[in-house]
Amino acid sequence: MRTSANRRAYIYGLPALLLAFVVLWNESWSYWWLSTQWPEHEENGRCDRIIIVADPQLIGYRNEKYGAIARWDSDRYLSTGYGYAKWRFRPNAVIFLGDLFDEGLESNDDEWHETYERFVGIYTIDAGDNSIYIAGDNDIGGESEIISESRRNQFNNNFRNNVTDLKNRYSFSETYLFENQNLKHLTKAQVSIAKIMLTHVPYLVEGYKHTDVGLNMDLILSAHDHTTGIYEYQRSAPRAVLFTRVSDASPMYIKTIGPSEPLIELQTPTCSYRMGVYSMGYGALSICRLNDGYRSTQVQYSVMWLPSRFAQLFLYLFTLISCASWILFQTKCRSRRYSWLM
Repeated sequence: MRTSANRRAYIYGLPALLLAFVVLWNESWSYWWLSTQWPEHEENGRCDRIIIVADPQLIGYRNEKYGAIARWDSDRYLSTGYGYAKWRFRPNAVIFLGDLFDEGLESNDDEWHETYERFVGIYTIDAGDNSIYIAGDNDIGGESEIISESRRNQFNNNFRNNVTDLKNRYSFSETYLFENQNLKHLTKAQVSIAKIMLTHVPYLVEGYKHTDVGLNMDLILSAHDHTTGIYEYQRSAPRAVLFTRVSDASPMYIKTIGPSEPLIELQTPTCSYRMGVYSMGYGALSICRLNDGYRSTQVQYSVMWLPSRFAQLFLYLFTLISCASWILFQTKCRSRRYSWLM
């Protein structure tokens, strides 16, 4: 009897241990391990730490083939990555750069509110932390469809900005380049550390509607293309736009900003694995008044990269097939052994 029990433990126990290890790796350890690779931001003077959330595009209820399972898995991926980003980066503000929902325009009111409840459950804001939300074309339209004023009002009524702390130090503005050239002032500090423009659509990228609405800014934060990019606009002739990006070889971007410095635009990649790109992450932005009598302002920017969910799902599939094959092989060998003894 003991031999039979040991045999069953051998046949089923090893696959169970392997499967448990894969679950722990995919759902926890891989995020932790990647978080140890994220670059550290130096505390140069007085700094504000801001997490940038771009294009989470929570899956809706109309165009998703796998329905509830896909929504659950995608929501969990967004939530786990965001939790590790908050734990590691310790922000005092979070900025959401639009396309919060995938079906913001198509959904009915019940579906919209269900998606909203999922969103606030994923992206929790700690007491005392500031948060700013701007809309994208998936939320209110504008790229290839007419802007929905009802969706814009619904967005603004539910996503309320909290800038209690930031408003005393920064002048934040918002623009929606799919619509017009206007600036909407979110905060206007009397003595501003930096003038920052938030836009869902990249401002310095050719192919989008370029206006002079952002040329007096010190820093621009954008999203929309699901990839990362850093643009430096030279304010003097020949007024060129230089492009670079954060990468494994150059994971941290550090630059002094101000009226006499180049205009900087930081484009943050999507944090969703459903957007057809290989690299997903959350933006990490530090804005520091340097220890030079607080005369200079410096930005530090990096991306807190997330694990590939499709690679994780493939690992699940490979593990399940391997475990099933192991059990069938061992069971078949055992049956043959008993048949030989008979």
